[in-house]
Amino acid sequence: MNINLKLQLVTIVPLVLALVAVLIVTQVQYQSLSEQTVYEYRHSVMSHRKDELRNYVALAEGATEHIYKNKNLSNEQAQTLVKQVLSNMRFGKDGYFFAYHYDGTALLIPGQEWRIGKNWLDLEDRNGVKLIQGLIENAKSGGGYLNYVFNQPSKGGEVGKKIGYSRELEDWQWMIGTGVYIDDIDQEIAVLNASIGKHIRNTSVMTLIIGLVAVIAIFFTGQFIRFSERKLANRKLRELNERIFQTQEEECKRVSRELHDGISQTIAAARFSLETAQLKHQNNDDASNEMERSMELICKIMGDIRAISHQLHPGLLEDYGLGAALEELGRDFSQRTEIQVDVERLSLRNILSTEVKTALYRIAQESLTNIERHANASKVSISLKLVPNWLVLEIIDNGQGFDYQRYDKSRDKKTKVHQGIGLRNMKERLSFYQGDLTVKSEHGGTKVSARIPQSQLRFNASNASEN
Repeated sequence: MNINLKLQLVTIVPLVLALVAVLIVTQVQYQSLSEQTVYEYRHSVMSHRKDELRNYVALAEGATEHIYKNKNLSNEQAQTLVKQVLSNMRFGKDGYFFAYHYDGTALLIPGQEWRIGKNWLDLEDRNGVKLIQGLIENAKSGGGYLNYVFNQPSKGGEVGKKIGYSRELEDWQWMIGTGVYIDDIDQEIAVLNASIGKHIRNTSVMTLIIGLVAVIAIFFTGQFIRFSERKLANRKLRELNERIFQTQEEECKRVSRELHDGISQTIAAARFSLETAQLKHQNNDDASNEMERSMELICKIMGDIRAISHQLHPGLLEDYGLGAALEELGRDFSQRTEIQVDVERLSLRNILSTEVKTALYRIAQESLTNIERHANASKVSISLKLVPNWLVLEIIDNGQGFDYQRYDKSRDKKTKVHQGIGLRNMKERLSFYQGDLTVKSEHGGTKVSARIPQSQLRFNASNASEN
């Protein structure tokens, strides 16, 4: 499994887990809210129904009170009138008033006259509730509610859930009351539950869709970014290869030029001197001058070869360290160009790796090459120093300077390989060690600063000293 796929999984898997967690929490919260809403709705409707029942019974009491308390009527006359009044009082489809004696005898129950005169004290509904006893007990206690199941006249005698409220006519030992069927409440609650359930499902589906769209978007965005980064990396790799090949080609040309213009010509001169010495020797003439000249030329060839070898890989860098190598580089540069070079040496005892030393040496070498070619300077200073958190190499000249901003931004396709290749090589060498390169140039001089963080050093800065 490649690293890009792992990174995508690290991004997507937590998102999927978070999505699942959100769905679960949403379901639980919605379910809790649904139950609370249904409970509050049922409680509110039941409270309203109970208030209605109490008001209906109070209305019945008010309608019969003048008869009940009339002393001019006999009990039988008054009871008959009360039954007539209550029988005529109806509300809704199934709303009526009923009356029972304390002994359980039915006195009034509109629509179910066959029950009148019979004792129903022990009547139970299908749930085992002794409804007549309960209503009578509630009446005796000053009024109360009772839930039970009873026949529903509007539905042909089909039983339904009912809540009743009863009061007493104490002098007659009567219980009068009424009730309302509450099956419609259950139906409304069922509709409410269905509506809430549908809303929960729709919300869950929308959350799931949004989450899936987000996961898919992240996946394809990651794919696109990976493709773009790969394309950019390939382009940069091609550019780097081009620069490497260009640098190698320039180095080969330089070495070839050194060999052809310097060593090759010197070898030809030495060969000519040796041939002249050979001819003189054959003619028994004195050939000592030609032999001496040949030896001088051979020594010069050896020196030139050492110089080229030193430029390709200085032995001082490994044997004596970066400070000594920079001093030697400055001395050779000064002898070759007659430009004064001052080196502020910092002895770094085993705190730099070979790679870091080589990188800094090449940066100094490239800077001196640029000074020789372009700066028209008479003095150069090279310093290597430690500042807080950084190891800094500075090369300063008093030359004519150049427009670094325009030079650095010259990046069109036709010139990006050939312009500023030395500066780009310096930056790339430093970037490998998390360092950076700054160039400040104006008329009168140029300052090149190469910095490498001390975290890239082998040991701490206490292993450094100035010489």
